[in-house]
Amino acid sequence: MEREIIHIDIAAFAVAVERVVHPELRRRPVVVAPVGPSRSIVTALSPEAQQAGIRKGMILARALRRCRDLVVLPPNEPLYARASRALSRVLEGFSPVLEPAGYGQAYLDMTGTGRIFGPPRDAAWRAQKEIRQQLHLDASLGVASNKMVSRIAAVVTEPVGLQDVPTGNESAFLAPLPAPLLPGVGPKTEEQLRELNIRIIRELAAMKREHLMLAFGHLGFVLHQRAQGIDDTPVYPPRAVPAAEEEIILAEDSNDWDLLKGALVGLCEHAGERLRAQKQRAGRMEVRVRYSDYREAAGRAKLVPPLQSTSGLAARAGRMLEHILTRRTRVRSLHLRLTELSSGPAQLDLFADPATQRRARLEAALDQLKSRYGTVIRQIRD
Repeated sequence: MEREIIHIDIAAFAVAVERVVHPELRRRPVVVAPVGPSRSIVTALSPEAQQAGIRKGMILARALRRCRDLVVLPPNEPLYARASRALSRVLEGFSPVLEPAGYGQAYLDMTGTGRIFGPPRDAAWRAQKEIRQQLHLDASLGVASNKMVSRIAAVVTEPVGLQDVPTGNESAFLAPLPAPLLPGVGPKTEEQLRELNIRIIRELAAMKREHLMLAFGHLGFVLHQRAQGIDDTPVYPPRAVPAAEEEIILAEDSNDWDLLKGALVGLCEHAGERLRAQKQRAGRMEVRVRYSDYREAAGRAKLVPPLQSTSGLAARAGRMLEHILTRRTRVRSLHLRLTELSSGPAQLDLFADPATQRRARLEAALDQLKSRYGTVIRQIRD
């Protein structure tokens, strides 16, 4: 059965939501940017601001010089989160398989739902209408046989539109579009492609796979597949990806290493307690930091063997944090995500460090004490 995927994209979601709350901002140049930091950057902008020459990621001071009547709004994360949840509630009525893909974006897997919801294009049109009526937001939608092509179809119809790419026409649809629309083509890769005189996807698709792999390694193979319109990635509902997540927003932005590492150890402690309580181990870790200018950096690693120990998690997370902190800008928040959770007894290792085994027993004993008497010890010291 051919897959049928719808991608929903609300352009400049933060600005669009702010305009619902503040209708007086419509048709005015608006950007969302933290006001405090000296090198604050634009994180979202209205079409009017874009027409004035402002771009996402531009330093706010420069944007203000370029557009004197610019309206600057500080980020309102709780508002955007509520609006994103409301969008998901609307979309849940159109498919049993929904994957949120960030604020204002989502995928719907419509495969095999024709008898219930009708043809995917009709379902997309009704979803667009419902979003407008219930949330007062304009959305662009793409319909295609896979996630990548549906996302690109939605992007090229922004700020509002509906693009249907019939099965078998993926390559023809992509051919005349700019190569940077493909996932994986960032500024560095785009520059390398220009050196090869490749600017549109048709030129990339015409390259031999072996030549692309010589220039880009494994990414060359991936780019060749994507230029052909091939993407087998399934739509993942949130509940299909179990994870243990912890986050902390610092009381005050800081770049003090000891403070940041201590905060991350606290996240590992909470996550470790949850894993041990559920008799689970994590096979993959992600550490993400958000700076005061709202830029982000992240690191990911496979955990071999899978871990549930606070000390083991903290050691890996600390090394990851040291690797990803490459800027002098102060950090606003830290986020820890543990995935590939598995249950069952740990595999015994004849050569395991006895100190590690003693620490695991100590953590188990402390968990029992905390469950009976509350938090008795905040940090386990060597």
